[in-house]
Amino acid sequence: MIGEDIGERHGYVAGRIAHWLVPLIGADGPLRIDKVSTPELNGSSNQTLVLDARWTSGGRPASGGFVVRMAPAGLRLYHHYDLDAQYRTMAAVAATPIPLPPLVGYEPDPGVVGEPFYVMGKVEGQAPPDLPPFTVAGWVHDAPAGVQAQLYQSGLDVLARVHRLDVGRLDLPDLPWGFDDLLDRTEAWYRWAAGPGGHPVLDQVLAWLREHQPADPSPDVLNWGDARLGNMIFAGTAPVAILDWEMAAVVPGEVDLGWWLFLNRHHTDGMGVPRLPGFPTDVETVERYGAARGMAARHVQYYEAFAGFRFAIIFLRAMDAMGDAQAVIDNSCNRMLVADLALDAPWR
Repeated sequence: MIGEDIGERHGYVAGRIAHWLVPLIGADGPLRIDKVSTPELNGSSNQTLVLDARWTSGGRPASGGFVVRMAPAGLRLYHHYDLDAQYRTMAAVAATPIPLPPLVGYEPDPGVVGEPFYVMGKVEGQAPPDLPPFTVAGWVHDAPAGVQAQLYQSGLDVLARVHRLDVGRLDLPDLPWGFDDLLDRTEAWYRWAAGPGGHPVLDQVLAWLREHQPADPSPDVLNWGDARLGNMIFAGTAPVAILDWEMAAVVPGEVDLGWWLFLNRHHTDGMGVPRLPGFPTDVETVERYGAARGMAARHVQYYEAFAGFRFAIIFLRAMDAMGDAQAVIDNSCNRMLVADLALDAPWR
């Protein structure tokens, strides 16, 4: 049962999932879906629906929220979406103290709603917004510097905790394993996004990454993948859930750290806005990460460049879909990479 008009497609999916959830949550009968919504300020890598529902269980009334994740219906930022791997990675991490949303179930059969999906329990709290980035506006931007500092440090501590997990004890799916594997898969993603003509900046970045790959990397650990504050739900200044594991891999922890650093820098320096007053410098971040993990970070510049390469592929896909040929080449991410690596700039 659907409580309000939320569109034919969303209504269909919600109704089908309401029946699908019955045995998983021990409901006496069909759920009543009071509200269906989509995240407005976060999330573009997957299609996400949030369902608020009521039901009875054992004759008693119950209520709660559910988050449904499916492959994107429109623009695809990634060439390969493996919902099964995402769900199995989260299930492995859920057996540890790392905060995750409660997992409800994964459905590989497209016969239920037309495509595979998985469902998580809704977690109450707030995530730093992406649109616009929290460095520009929103509750993090407007918070006192002391609160910003606590948010940043608690998020960085969780990242270090992920990297301290014993990967040999985790029941992980077929993730990229080792940086050679991840770099090869990333190149395949880039070739798909750029097409046969390549890209005048990213071809140079890829060559730089191949030439400068560290010979003595840190040990391989589980990497979250999309490691950033915007993928955390906070209660106060404490992370209560970390989200979006589609880029997970077993590689040096500095891969995650590089992503954390590059995106923070892109959303400040790259966008021409100041660093939030409560946030530490990049040098301080690397030192704090090393202290929280229990080992110093290595080859940080390399892995930050790798993060920039991957973020630039996402830019490429988004700008290409918008038909903005100039921004495909000349954008904030590419300009950062050219400056960082002293590359030839096609806009000069």
